Amino acid sequence: MTLKLNIAGLFESEKELLDVVKRRRICYDTEPYYINKKGSLVQIGFQLNLYATFPDAAKGGPDAAEYKRVEHDVMRLAEALSNTCDPMHMCESTTIEAGSITYSHDRGMRPDVTVHIPIFDQKNFGHPVDDNIRKTLLVAEKLMESA
Repeated sequence: MTLKLNIAGLFESEKELLDVVKRRRICYDTEPYYINKKGSLVQIGFQLNLYATFPDAAKGGPDAAEYKRVEHDVMRLAEALSNTCDPMHMCESTTIEAGSITYSHDRGMRPDVTVHIPIFDQKNFGHPVDDNIRKTLLVAEKLMESA
C-alpha cells in the first residue's frame, strides 16, 4: 500500500505538491515532546519540524517579499500531513513565531521558515508515548519522504 498525502483543497495536483517541496527545499526532523508531570519530565509524544527556505537564500528573511509565500507553502504541507494522519494524534501545526526565521548548521545556515506539528494523544493527554503515537510518527515520516 502506497501512502499519499491528502492534498484536497490545499494543492491542485501531486505535481504542484512536488514542485513546492522542491522549490522550497522542504525537509523535516523530529524530536521528543515532553511535559512536566509532578516534577519530572514525561515524553508524551514527538514534534515534527518542517523547514522551508527561499529560492534565493541570500534574499531570504522575515522582511523579504517572499516570506509570506514560503510560510503559506510550508503550512499547506503541514495541513495536508495533519489531514492524512490520525487526527487524534496530529495536532494543529504552528510556526515558531510569525515572521521569524531559523538558521541551522545542519542546513548550511540557510534562512528557514519553520513549522512545528506536535504528535501526541489529544484524547488522553499526558500519558507516555505508546504504539499509536509511534505509528502516527512513522506514517508522517513516510508521507514526508514520499513528498
